[in-house]
Amino acid sequence: MSSTFAIDVMPLLYRGHFAFVNKPRMTSAGVNTSALFSFATTVLQILEQRKPDRLALVFDSNGKTFRHEAYPQYKAQRDKLPEDIAAAIGMAAEFAEAMRIPTVRVDGFEADDVMGAISRLAAAEGDEVYLVSPDKDIAQLVGPGVFLYRLAGHTPETLGAAEVCERWGLKSPRQIIDWLALAGDASDNIPGVRGIGEKTAQKLLSEFDDAESVVAAAAAGKVPGKLGEKLAAGAEDAKMSKFLATIRCDTPLGISVRDLDVKGPDLAAVAAFCAKYELASIAAKLGAAQPGELPLFGAPGDGQAPAGPDGQPAPLATLATTPHDYTLVDDERALAELAAELAAAPRFAFDTEATSQDASTATLVGISFATRPGRAWFVPFGADVPPPADELNLFAPAPSGDGRTAFGQSGHPDQPTHPALPAGTLVAALAPVFAGPAEKIAHNSKYDIELLARHGMPVAAPVHDTMLMHFALDAADRHGLDRLARALLAYDPIPISSLIGEGRAADPMKLAAADPADLLDYAAEDADVALRLYDVLLPEVRKAGAEKALAESEEPLVPILVDMERTGVRVDALALHAFGAELGEELARLERGIWDAAGMEFNLNSPRQLGEVLFERLRIDEKASRTSSGQYATSEDVLLKYAPHSQIVKDILSWRTAEKLRSTYADKLPKCIDPADGRVHTHFSQAFTETGRLASSDPNLQNIPVRTDLGKRIRAAFVARDDNHVLLSADYSQIELRIMAALSGDEAMTAAFLGGRDIHAETASKIFGVPIDEVTPQQRSRCKAVNFGIIYGISTFGLAQRLEISRTEAGQFIADYFRHYPGVKAYMEKAVADAREKGYAETVLHRRRSLRDIASRNATLRQAAERNAINTPVQGSAADLIKLAMVGVDRALRAGGFRAKMVLQIHDELLLDVPKDEEPQVREAVRAAMLGAYDFGVPLVVEIGSGRTWLDAH
Repeated sequence: MSSTFAIDVMPLLYRGHFAFVNKPRMTSAGVNTSALFSFATTVLQILEQRKPDRLALVFDSNGKTFRHEAYPQYKAQRDKLPEDIAAAIGMAAEFAEAMRIPTVRVDGFEADDVMGAISRLAAAEGDEVYLVSPDKDIAQLVGPGVFLYRLAGHTPETLGAAEVCERWGLKSPRQIIDWLALAGDASDNIPGVRGIGEKTAQKLLSEFDDAESVVAAAAAGKVPGKLGEKLAAGAEDAKMSKFLATIRCDTPLGISVRDLDVKGPDLAAVAAFCAKYELASIAAKLGAAQPGELPLFGAPGDGQAPAGPDGQPAPLATLATTPHDYTLVDDERALAELAAELAAAPRFAFDTEATSQDASTATLVGISFATRPGRAWFVPFGADVPPPADELNLFAPAPSGDGRTAFGQSGHPDQPTHPALPAGTLVAALAPVFAGPAEKIAHNSKYDIELLARHGMPVAAPVHDTMLMHFALDAADRHGLDRLARALLAYDPIPISSLIGEGRAADPMKLAAADPADLLDYAAEDADVALRLYDVLLPEVRKAGAEKALAESEEPLVPILVDMERTGVRVDALALHAFGAELGEELARLERGIWDAAGMEFNLNSPRQLGEVLFERLRIDEKASRTSSGQYATSEDVLLKYAPHSQIVKDILSWRTAEKLRSTYADKLPKCIDPADGRVHTHFSQAFTETGRLASSDPNLQNIPVRTDLGKRIRAAFVARDDNHVLLSADYSQIELRIMAALSGDEAMTAAFLGGRDIHAETASKIFGVPIDEVTPQQRSRCKAVNFGIIYGISTFGLAQRLEISRTEAGQFIADYFRHYPGVKAYMEKAVADAREKGYAETVLHRRRSLRDIASRNATLRQAAERNAINTPVQGSAADLIKLAMVGVDRALRAGGFRAKMVLQIHDELLLDVPKDEEPQVREAVRAAMLGAYDFGVPLVVEIGSGRTWLDAH
């Protein structure tokens, strides 16, 4: 019996694209061929294994279909097609042409409808028909001689009528239509009957044959209660949903079944195609490659993810398939041998296991070490627990002696039940190792350093952090250990979920009670993987020239951040409560005004109600945009464009600002105060932002607003630790503009900074053509907006919004700006061109940020990448500077023997808690360290102030 295969192209392209999404297959010209490679490999697999007599590649209509005409919301919620997949559609068609495989597309019909018609046509000829698709919708076509061919991992499955019914709990494949009519399909935006889920739909169809019968039964009272009411109310939705879900088998194909006969490839065309897209393995399979004809794309060692026979990534190596020698250290002899080996090693990797992701409170469960790939140890802790320490010794050598005095002998409720060496014994053996001169390697070392210091084992430099190394190479990527192991080592580590559970059920405390033998492989593997990653990343760091960023900025900053987190900053809860009450009154006043203007009361927190008030009741814009769900768009960026011309919109934005201040700071910050010391202890992250700036969390103190009077009031709640201290604020002045002057080399801008002149007044003088001493405050304010806006690639529209002027005026502003500062214009053009050539932007310390969309065909994505190409060197270099400054300030404080402490870093500002008797000397030490952090060739200015509160310090 002949066989016909009809392949739905789009699902295969999606599948291939996302299979390689973490490490796309790219040609030397920068073309993403992930989807194409997977698709082509799958087609070849079907040809080789199933040897079909007839084959068709089925594509969707180029435009909207009859379903969209009947129901405009059909698939309306779907995200825009990723452009790499959109590009792959044409590539798939090229592949089909080279392979001489028929392609079928019918305008106005979906691929499902084309497959329905092909199945009817081929079945009528007596063929066995196989419909290749992952979509359950296609299962409705299954019947005598027609099968659903689903690609599941490396083993495809063939479903006949019996298998379809068993899989979806139905009496016949045709009931798929009725099931979707009742339950709906979120992926296609088929509504179904509101309140009817898949299980209920299955139950109804087991009693009644189809959706019409179910609805009729409900109307006749045969489906009682709320369920019957839902069905009666949703009768029309069920009718429309069944129309949408029904695949048409009468689609006009315009071909005969013989037109689908398999003919075999045009090898010359295949060779050209594979050369174009660098698909050597595809060409080799088909015998279309000649020696030296095609680049060995995909060969081992080229950095591409290996692929299996079905086009999916090949199975990654695991511990089970990798030679290794892991040792559990559970007696004094083994401990002594490990300590001796580590002391003699020029380098070792280490990792900790603990009961929490918060290193300031976690209990140490064990430490793992690795000295070479495949050789690792795990040392379980748990017999003793150290008492809380007021101060951490992060920088001094470990204490001598047996270390037992640092620990109490009381047990811990979560300590393991297995016997373990006393913590004092372990610390005595391992503290000298961590304090020694060997190179130490870790992933996310800040966590380990704080945890080990709390347990009496300070870690001495040098410490190399593979997370920070990867961050320096690409700040836009993700830096998790498991993710990097898979991407860079083709290795799949043991998941933590295997030990503590998944999702909400995950419980890190299970580690404390686990038998060390059960933790050995997981824990030792982490250290082993970190060591392997270091060997892969180090050459790349050197190649990128990023050693200085790591050695002088990122790595020495780690213990400084730990110390800052431990110190914390005092917050006045009473001041915040008083401010919260004021905000409550302001919110009530704004709310009443907004309701009066609207002529009705409504929930300001409801985007739906707000949109209806603004665009239906008040009609502020007859052509208002909507979200994918059909609601009016009311996000801040949307409302900002109406604010210059609408008082109610201005008030709504003010209400949102006040509400955010109350909820985020006035209400939340007091809850974050540690009752033991009255301070807030935020957590700093180095490898989080794409610009390289530090981020803070629990609570986030990086986004405290400072431009508005209300926002400044938050700073008044941050106070010195006591009456004998002051808060000292040290802030780089206009640092991003100074860096722009340095990077661009613009003569006029550089001259202004060299001359110590006010850059905003200078710009206003040039643009408005008046002497600098006649510049008005309004003119200076406008030019300040232009100066900073240019750095971020502000558009004419954006500047018009910000200054509340016409687009014509805004365009003239920008043109005048570039006329007076031509070097800035030239820099921006070169920055975009360089990023387009390299695929990334970099800072003065050569930290990189990849810009995948810099050559995108999507204008919105491309323009966003171009803005990042311009501002990343500026913002990123500012981040480099403040980190270098923090290292310099810390060094100066220690050299001077000062008791002052850095407590916060916010953007370009450092905040220190300083004893009053040290203030004059600390002020000068901080100024000198910050001014000397980096020489841009343009003078830096540091503004320093002090006071009882952070606000006073400004």
